[in-house]
Amino acid sequence: MPQNPQSASSFDVVVAGSGAAGLVTAIRTASAGLRTLVIESGERFGGTTALSGGRVWIPANGTPANSGDSPELAKSYLRRLFDRRWPEFVDAFVDTAPRLREFVEARSPHRFVVCPNYPDYHQHLEGASTGGRCFDMAVLDTRVLVEEARQVRYPPSYSPITHAEWEEWRFPERIDAPLLAKRFEEGGRTGGHALAAALVDGAVRAGAELRPRASLRGVEEAGGARRLVLDTPEGSETLDAGAVVLATGGYDADPGLRAELLPAGLSVSASAPTNTGAALEISRSLGADIANESDGWWMPMALVPGEELDGRPYPRGLVRERGVPRSIIVNARGERFIDEASPYNEFGKKMHERDEAGECPNSVAWLVFDEGFRARYPFPGLPATGELPEHIRTAESIGALARELGIEPAALESTVARWNRLSEQGADEDLHRGENAYDRYYGDPWAGPAVNLGPIDRAPYYATRIYSGSIGSKGGPVTDTHGRILRGGRPLDGVYAVGNASAFWTGDGYPGPGATLAVGMVMGLRAGDAIAAASTRSAADGR
Repeated sequence: MPQNPQSASSFDVVVAGSGAAGLVTAIRTASAGLRTLVIESGERFGGTTALSGGRVWIPANGTPANSGDSPELAKSYLRRLFDRRWPEFVDAFVDTAPRLREFVEARSPHRFVVCPNYPDYHQHLEGASTGGRCFDMAVLDTRVLVEEARQVRYPPSYSPITHAEWEEWRFPERIDAPLLAKRFEEGGRTGGHALAAALVDGAVRAGAELRPRASLRGVEEAGGARRLVLDTPEGSETLDAGAVVLATGGYDADPGLRAELLPAGLSVSASAPTNTGAALEISRSLGADIANESDGWWMPMALVPGEELDGRPYPRGLVRERGVPRSIIVNARGERFIDEASPYNEFGKKMHERDEAGECPNSVAWLVFDEGFRARYPFPGLPATGELPEHIRTAESIGALARELGIEPAALESTVARWNRLSEQGADEDLHRGENAYDRYYGDPWAGPAVNLGPIDRAPYYATRIYSGSIGSKGGPVTDTHGRILRGGRPLDGVYAVGNASAFWTGDGYPGPGATLAVGMVMGLRAGDAIAAASTRSAADGR
């Protein structure tokens, strides 16, 4: 712990972390009249939220696109996915999520726009929806926001495109590049950057104070308050807080904790670089109950040379790229191992799955594609024509490409030949790619009836490495449905955790697009409710 701290100042609430979950808590407590401070360990606000797509999954939301949905259907679906140790969280989430939407729109400039065609990830489960549960956002005009909202981070290669525009355009030759350039120049923003900026604006206008470059290093119980120790550019500082909320994200950006706690073969993370386990360390020091340390939100990823965040290589998640024709993904044996268009969390699980020998045969994987794919479909860092970047391998034959990759040529040749036969007949009998609504959503709607299938038969042939990655970890302190950290099964007075800083009750489940943000933001709101209610009770008791 830092030595010689400066004298303490006092806040009703200190929120450590400036992602969506923590910002929702801060808006709620500041709106209740509580003196609220948000500290951020990085130089810019927004956390992993600002690097994300920014979509939020809200079932039973009452929009026309969601007219066939109900809380009962959503709960039935989630009970089949989420951790059965904590069933009460399913009810808490579904019952609170619609109010979250109302709260965010009332207290910030964020405006939700429903995605009517975006399916849930597990179409085979009872209660799954083919659209209407996921929300994107309207374009945010950042010119009218508070100054702190201009200090929200961006991911590399940011573009202010809406999800509806992606649905309409899909492929490079259809994108309205002048429109997007003009939008960016005029301050229009979308995606996770826009969501984070809107929530920062809402927090400041509600009365919260935001401080960057301030890291929470310790929490001590001091009478009826919490004594917090911070690292700042000026040195160590202490604060007293009636309540502290751990919203610092997970630990998958820390190579040591990733190797210690998360599955073998996991090699990259798209989380904010500041997600290095602060909440886990503090919770352990408090003797909190800890769970789900080996779970995470998984994603197959690509590394594009030169793309960095805070001086470190930053990977690109592969969602849309895996569902289009003229490509397959193989392991080091040259074998397909999963429906390539599968939801990214399921794909990630398969990449670090162990075989009977205890090995992870799919942790090294390659996207194999042909000239037809390159000419039509986008892939991170790959131009449709011209010089190839260094992360793309190429050869004039499948056998030669296999040798480039260290794969037995006959194995890859056999796999590609089999794929071409399946594509010709229009059905993937092996791994069932294209047989559900989610797969088809990311296919090529102009490719014919089998929107996910197409032969790999136009030379030259290409391949690029697919990495097993994460967009967040799920382990940390166990909480109740109000976000209160538990120790020995009982709430710790005044200590909360939300978002990826907590032990997620989702287990290894991932229900649909925007669920990561949704569960974090809902818990942020519920924690804010609990803190405000506790403050009211304390005032009534004269404390």
